[in-house]
Amino acid sequence: MPLPRLLMIGFGLVAIFGALLASGRLGEGGVQMAVGITLLVTGAIGVMNTIFFTRLKRSLDDMASKASDAPASDASNGEPS
Repeated sequence: MPLPRLLMIGFGLVAIFGALLASGRLGEGGVQMAVGITLLVTGAIGVMNTIFFTRLKRSLDDMASKASDAPASDASNGEPS
């Protein structure tokens, strides 16, 4: 299983645990609710970052492969030969 999928599963579990803490299903308390909200937000941001940077890496890899297919340029002026 690729690393981004593992990261998304991990961040998703953190978000689920945070949601359970924030909703009070694992006990009541102000500090526990604050920790739950923090974990929920951290998990959600982690999932979004994983999706964003995975797509960014894929598009950069595509651009790099297209750049290597470009015609060679003249070293003196940078224009295509």
